[in-house]
Amino acid sequence: MKKIWFLLFISISMQAQKGYPTPTITDDHLFYIQHSKNHNTFVYEANFDGKKFDDSEPIKIHRVAYTKGGVKEELTKIQRKLAYGVDVHKLKENHYEFTLVSYPDKKLYLELGTKDKPQVRTVINGKKMILAKMYLSMEESSSLKPKVEYIDFYGVDPETKKEIKERFFMK
Repeated sequence: MKKIWFLLFISISMQAQKGYPTPTITDDHLFYIQHSKNHNTFVYEANFDGKKFDDSEPIKIHRVAYTKGGVKEELTKIQRKLAYGVDVHKLKENHYEFTLVSYPDKKLYLELGTKDKPQVRTVINGKKMILAKMYLSMEESSSLKPKVEYIDFYGVDPETKKEIKERFFMK
């Protein structure tokens, strides 16, 4: 019986993003974030100064407001400071460690991958991943600050090149 409930839970959770739009993927695309409140999407792109990342702002972020017909918008100050902005630290040339301001415990690494394509690497539940997207499941709440129940990380295993998904439950 436990196995049936587990399989039911897995099949429901794999459908968490069914019907969500995919933002336009550019050459500088890193990853995007979607959440359970609406389909608006936060897109993270590499920012270059010539052939290297721009040290002053290596990552540019914008929102695609699908609730307004897919309009591209800059982040608000609140979104940048409390939720979707990044804290970036240069480690060496074309290699940065960063975190989302809302999740400072999860380290992400910006670097140039094969064919000088920008990518973000991380480790989720002990598994290495080149990040493609994140999905935040938000708990229903009447407070102004929504609480994230879990995050689904989607990406590619850097060794096998297979697509992977890892779920991380927030404490």
